[in-house]
Amino acid sequence: MTNQMKTLGVLGSSLKPATLRILTASVLLTGLAGCAHRGYEAPEAFVAEPVRTVEERHPIEIVDARANLVLQAPSDGGGLNVYQKERVRHFIATWRNEGSGKLMVSGNSHAALADLRDLLIERVVPVGALNVVGYDINQPGVKISFARYVAKAPKCGKFNTNLASDSANTEYYNFGCADQHNLAALIANPRDLVVPRDQVDWSNADRNDFVFRAFNAGRDTGGEVTSTTKAGTISSVAAH
Repeated sequence: MTNQMKTLGVLGSSLKPATLRILTASVLLTGLAGCAHRGYEAPEAFVAEPVRTVEERHPIEIVDARANLVLQAPSDGGGLNVYQKERVRHFIATWRNEGSGKLMVSGNSHAALADLRDLLIERVVPVGALNVVGYDINQPGVKISFARYVAKAPKCGKFNTNLASDSANTEYYNFGCADQHNLAALIANPRDLVVPRDQVDWSNADRNDFVFRAFNAGRDTGGEVTSTTKAGTISSVAAH
């Protein structure tokens, strides 16, 4: 600011009084603005980190997978044994509850395929729900599979902050991770997290209406019983 005043003094001898006053005011304002800029710094804007829920911080991933059941058959042309047939029944029940899409069937043993066909008929699996594909295993047997969903649990155990220094008592990163991990392990059918199941009303509206009306009227809400039951007779054998 001192150098600017010296320069103004040198130029003052050659300028008119009005011009000199304007120039002097401009130099003073410029100098004051420069001093103010050097002595004051605006605070940085604080942007708060968005708060995330436990589900957002530790999401349960639903991934596609396949369930496979491979059963070997005897090389002499025999079919499936009793234990293998029971495994097929259980596999079909699992496909009904958890499967997504058709049931894939393949095999290279005529006797085992015949047993598998009988089991599919026994379990009332429609033909439209089956897809027969090639069998690429040299060992005689059959293979059935279906697509399914699997719940992938989050990884826990990450403690990247000192909880003792958190005066605000905010949720730390690992908070709720164990609950999410256990929930993923407990889900019976991960497909329920993707699409809802079909809503089926198993209630008997007529029976509910009868019971409700009988209850309000003070009548017996149970079903009709036979005369033998009313009499308390439990056996038709005569006592001696």
